[in-house]
Amino acid sequence: MAFDKSFLPHWVTSRKVLMSLFLILSAYVFLNGNWLKTRYPLQMDANGYYIYLPAFFVYDDMANLRFVDGMPEQFDRKYFLYKNGRGGYLSKYSPGIAILEIPFFLAAHFLAPSFGYQQSGYSPPYRFAIAISTIFFTCLAFWILAIILSRYFSQIIVLTTIILLFLGTNIFFYGVLQAGVTHNYLLFVFCLMLLFLDNWWRGKGWQYFAFACACVGFSALIRPTEILTGLVPIGFLFQRWKNIGFGMSQLSQFAKEFIGGVVAFLIFIFPIFLFWKFATGSWVAYTYEQEGFYFDRPSQIWYGLFGFRKGWFVYTPMAALAMSGLWLLHRDQRMKGIFSAIMWYLPFNIFIVLSWYCWWYGGCFGQRAFIPVFGLLAFPLALVLEKAVRARILVYACAGSFLLLNIFQSFQYQREIIHMDAMTWKSYAYVFGKWKLTDKEILQRNALLDRPDYLQRGKKLNEYFK
Repeated sequence: MAFDKSFLPHWVTSRKVLMSLFLILSAYVFLNGNWLKTRYPLQMDANGYYIYLPAFFVYDDMANLRFVDGMPEQFDRKYFLYKNGRGGYLSKYSPGIAILEIPFFLAAHFLAPSFGYQQSGYSPPYRFAIAISTIFFTCLAFWILAIILSRYFSQIIVLTTIILLFLGTNIFFYGVLQAGVTHNYLLFVFCLMLLFLDNWWRGKGWQYFAFACACVGFSALIRPTEILTGLVPIGFLFQRWKNIGFGMSQLSQFAKEFIGGVVAFLIFIFPIFLFWKFATGSWVAYTYEQEGFYFDRPSQIWYGLFGFRKGWFVYTPMAALAMSGLWLLHRDQRMKGIFSAIMWYLPFNIFIVLSWYCWWYGGCFGQRAFIPVFGLLAFPLALVLEKAVRARILVYACAGSFLLLNIFQSFQYQREIIHMDAMTWKSYAYVFGKWKLTDKEILQRNALLDRPDYLQRGKKLNEYFK
């Protein structure tokens, strides 16, 4: 697999650009002040992922999390905590995100007294630290992605693709406006996995395949369902076999890659089993209790992609533009491995993600569970931008419109104009383009909503989702 170009980093992949973007976004979060005036971002799901850090470093209570009872304002909602049978609690979320947040937590922990705040794990310095940790890993994800893209595309195509993905998808919302939840962190791990796979694909050594599989294991440590990302290296490996054949001469190499990948995966996923054993006494614990998947309801797939409650292509139409480039990707000989990875991963991921009982994933902007997928969809999107010669004006007009729509609707959601989980076609059309709602307009919008019943898990989908 020879590549005849020497791919030196362009300016869009320079560390100066990475640091500049990080500082600009951090300054916005600092000046916005939500971390100072409210519990943001240590609330709801973000609190459930973060809770391991104060439990370990501040309260020495990893096993039972009893300290939450002494913080009624911080834990006014405990939906992510379950009784562990010992008078304490267990978070249903895995500790992977907390591991990534450790450096930022420790910085806040040591600096808090200098600014007159308690070392409680929840005072403003901690909140600001977690907010900028999300920005940091978001920027790092795009920096890594730019490095990979620069091996295939021109500088202007790489820059345009990065801008469209950052500002034209809900990556922007969950990186800047709603920090602390898993998805942008997962995007970072996903892009790191792609970098290792691309290095391996270019013949830099079997160990890069193992590093990629280690990323799969760590992704599953963040969210167990992310074990599906293992289909990405499998897709690359399958295409490699197709390209060079599978004879006896290649057997030892394939064995080394496969076994190395499995071992790396197991090493990085093993901590979750250790934690379950520590917290519950069992090596395997299903912490989501009554929540589960419905694989016999294909209508959820339709609603998850095209419905107005949380449809992926409705609230993130940039995803549809990216997927329109899959045919171009299929024909591009340079990126056969990437195309194979998408074909192995994307259909299964869509099916599993949207088969979850709460396929709209609670109160969120768009389908946040698909954010890591954009690490792969960057390539067909870049090809659309590069190959659209005759339809260039149309393609760039659509891309620009989708970008502006995403930014506007991100702030609509933040201002509670777009409802968090109950939108319908009628309510969507009613608030479309509105920056502010009067009290009367709020009542009119509310009359058009269709609020989901989170407790009706046993009912058929078409009885309560529209």
